[in-house]
Amino acid sequence: LDLYQAQTPQAFRRDLLIRAHREAIEAGTAATDDADLVERIGGQVRIVEGSAKNFKITTQADFELALALMEKLA
Repeated sequence: LDLYQAQTPQAFRRDLLIRAHREAIEAGTAATDDADLVERIGGQVRIVEGSAKNFKITTQADFELALALMEKLA
């Protein structure tokens, strides 16, 4: 079983992303994210290695962890 953990941000050429969203709107298509839309128009999505240090800060605990990491790296 192959599992991947996905992180944001996702990055695409602006023109490709606009086209993907425009075509989805015209077709009335719903998508889970930008990568889904780009794949639907034939665009190539690649997986690149990320880092556990690139985490989303949504709670006070996340913020405190980020501060601790920054202090350790300084």
